[in-house]
Amino acid sequence: MSEEFPLQNLLPGRLRAGVIVYRGAAPRPGTSLRERIAAETSALRASGAGAPEPGFDLSRRLYRSFGVYPTKHRPSSEALWRRLRDRGDFPAVNPAVDLTNLLSLRYQVCYGLYDLDRLQPPLAIDVGREGEAYPGIRKDVLNMAGKIVVRDGRGAFGNPSADSLRASVSAASRDILQVLFFHPQDPRQQEIVAASTAAFDEFFVTTERRSLIA
Repeated sequence: MSEEFPLQNLLPGRLRAGVIVYRGAAPRPGTSLRERIAAETSALRASGAGAPEPGFDLSRRLYRSFGVYPTKHRPSSEALWRRLRDRGDFPAVNPAVDLTNLLSLRYQVCYGLYDLDRLQPPLAIDVGREGEAYPGIRKDVLNMAGKIVVRDGRGAFGNPSADSLRASVSAASRDILQVLFFHPQDPRQQEIVAASTAAFDEFFVTTERRSLIA
């Protein structure tokens, strides 16, 4: 772990994490993220009720490997797709969050997005401890015991289903941590991390960008 990649994966045999750090991020002038989102979500809805290929099997398998039932606590990518399918709704929050949600739909992988200025090193991916919890974004306090968590010096702040209000990214956030939660057997890890950074570069200007698979 280094200053550039301030996140350690303590579950290397059970989970792989794509870790991307964006510094000085700001929306790129002259681009239309909303048009891209409208086009892709419209195509997904037109494809019918079936899940897009390759589907959400790998995320469900990741959850089951931790004893978490994906029908009770859905991976965020699948929950977002079901919301789009059933209600025709794609939430508009701010450009960084909206693009990350679009990538989650596109690749059927859970993403976490965090404001680095709100976090206290060291950061790690681990299993939630008994009694570990946090207030979610527009949600009640979420119990993290036994679940995959991202934790900093103050405690858990992220999970593949729902992130915390404390670490949430706002329109004013400039230093951003993006985490992709992969099943260790997912063959697309490098491909999706590269595509995610390319998409971010298309719609954002940054002073620095670094990525790895942890």
